[in-house]
Amino acid sequence: MPQCKPAVSQPGASCLPLSAPATAKGFALIAVLGLLMVLSLVAAFISGYAEQRLEQTFQLRNQLQERLDQDATLATLLHVVATRPLLQNAFLLRPPPPAAASYDPFSRSLPDVDISQHPHLFVDDRPYVGIGAAIFALQDEGPLLSLLDPDRERWTQLFRQHGLSPQQAERFLDQLQDYTDQDDLRRLNGATSSDYINQGLEPPPQRLMISPGQVFNLLDGTTLHDELLAMLPFATSRSGQLHNLNTAPAAVLQTIAGIDESLAEAIVQERRNKPYSDLSDANQRIGRIIPLDPLAAPSQASPYLRIKLWTVMTACRQPIWLGLSSTPTSRSTPWDIDYLFSLDQEQPCRTPQPVAFPPLLESAMDG
Repeated sequence: MPQCKPAVSQPGASCLPLSAPATAKGFALIAVLGLLMVLSLVAAFISGYAEQRLEQTFQLRNQLQERLDQDATLATLLHVVATRPLLQNAFLLRPPPPAAASYDPFSRSLPDVDISQHPHLFVDDRPYVGIGAAIFALQDEGPLLSLLDPDRERWTQLFRQHGLSPQQAERFLDQLQDYTDQDDLRRLNGATSSDYINQGLEPPPQRLMISPGQVFNLLDGTTLHDELLAMLPFATSRSGQLHNLNTAPAAVLQTIAGIDESLAEAIVQERRNKPYSDLSDANQRIGRIIPLDPLAAPSQASPYLRIKLWTVMTACRQPIWLGLSSTPTSRSTPWDIDYLFSLDQEQPCRTPQPVAFPPLLESAMDG
């Protein structure tokens, strides 16, 4: 039956047949609309794909720039360690003018120098702004708690600070010593190679730890992962455990018998103004007697340094930890890198302070 349309000019009139061109125009319109819809979908897909690839390009570029900033900052810090004097708890970026012809720029005996009057970098874990988006912190490892010959009483105090029991501390320390000693005998709360193999873990290497990050390899490393992560900044794979009031973190000071939280915070706060020359100076400035042996309380930082690097873009996550030994008398290098690892660590984003003197160009530093 032929298609038709009503005649509107006369009521009751019969339908008029549609012409062939009108039918063709209708089909053409549908085809055009369908084609436009397909083209729109294709264009949207191409646009989304291009935007995704562009975003990936930006991310890769930012990651590369972060890596370059970290490498440049690390190279600068290695230069500082090799060429700048370490006075008590800070590297002086520009040494003071020599007062006599016998002045030694690498000497650590500069008792009359006021650090605040010269550009410097403290080695007590203060964050600094590095090159580009990089942030760094320097920490003297001398006063940190040792993983080589652990002081059980001090480690137990550190465990208590993080809500753990003395029994958990004993278990950790027994496992630590079983992990590093040369025999395969089990201590009371320790673990041997068979215990690790039964848990599907690598057996202990039966040697001393090179890096503090190896504590996660212990049998209870997974169970105590979060707590160990929080305590890791206070541990060292060196001999450590020096009673250095100028560089020890407050949490480490609290592990010393007779030093409570308020005294530890007072020690840290006062040294921000000026480092302590000795124990008597600290007692006088704080107004309290610190229960330490004057002969066992060095004021000079040790030659073992930890460098931590991270970037603003990573929200203080994934810091790079580097352990450095200063060897100024070596004929090969002025420092040795003992360990290097990256750690996905949740840490508070402390506001980094800018360096008063730009430690970025050698010419500027030598000026």
